[in-house]
Amino acid sequence: MRCKHEMLNRNGLISFPLFILMATQLITGGTYLVAKLGLMEFDPISLGCLRFGLAALAFIPILAVTHELKMPPKSDWGLFLLIAFLAVPLNQGLFLCGIKLTFAGHGALLYATTPMIVLVLSVMIGREHPSIKKFCGILLGFLGVILVLLDKQVAFSQNTYLGDFLIFMGVVVWGIYTLLIKNMVTRYSPIYLTGISLILGAILFLPIGIPFLASMDLAKITWRGIAALLYLSLLTSVFAYFIWSWGLKQFDASKTAIVSNLQPIVAALLGWFVLGEPISITFVIGAIAVFIGILFTHRG
Repeated sequence: MRCKHEMLNRNGLISFPLFILMATQLITGGTYLVAKLGLMEFDPISLGCLRFGLAALAFIPILAVTHELKMPPKSDWGLFLLIAFLAVPLNQGLFLCGIKLTFAGHGALLYATTPMIVLVLSVMIGREHPSIKKFCGILLGFLGVILVLLDKQVAFSQNTYLGDFLIFMGVVVWGIYTLLIKNMVTRYSPIYLTGISLILGAILFLPIGIPFLASMDLAKITWRGIAALLYLSLLTSVFAYFIWSWGLKQFDASKTAIVSNLQPIVAALLGWFVLGEPISITFVIGAIAVFIGILFTHRG
């Protein structure tokens, strides 16, 4: 299957799996802004606990319908618990605590380092071989993200250092999770890997989240907070996480990760469409650089 997709990449501009990965960034690109809105009404731990609790509940009937609602084999229990811990309590705890202390644009820029981290880790463990095209594509994509966010006047300061550090550590955790999932998609389906990891992750999150949930005043939650929670739970956690695992079955880890550089572009386009924020030539150049970087990486 992978050879077929690689042939499609050579014969056409974008293969179908690459198109699906790119289209999914329309959802994930709004995650930073939506998370920021949700954190206006929830504390980070409560939001994370509710987010993945709902995602776990959504995956139970999905796995039942696909006949994959079953316990992992005993030989892989430790591995499933590890990816669950990395994806939910650790990654999301770092992300939500970090995004509350910094700006949404900082989160988008820091997550744009994901392809670099994934490529370096993949080469270190012998999962991928470095190539000039792949390296240049990832570098070009990152430079494009910087141009897009500079157009939005993203700047770092001492007031955001802690939040930025937490988010970056979350990116490193996400890179490790990505490589573990990549190693497991040869033995398990993407829907099973995603569903079981999020269900187990939600269970692991409960002991941390219950005390925070118990102290929340639910009467203060508005429809905006509920909408943000549903977006993060059903669109980002259920759908986008599944597509990420599915993409790892089709491509190398770095080729899947490079597509996430589209997220800041989507966020900026949402600002233009919803809020009327201007689009400059710097943004256009940055967006083109990201797109070319993705194509370079997928031919690397």
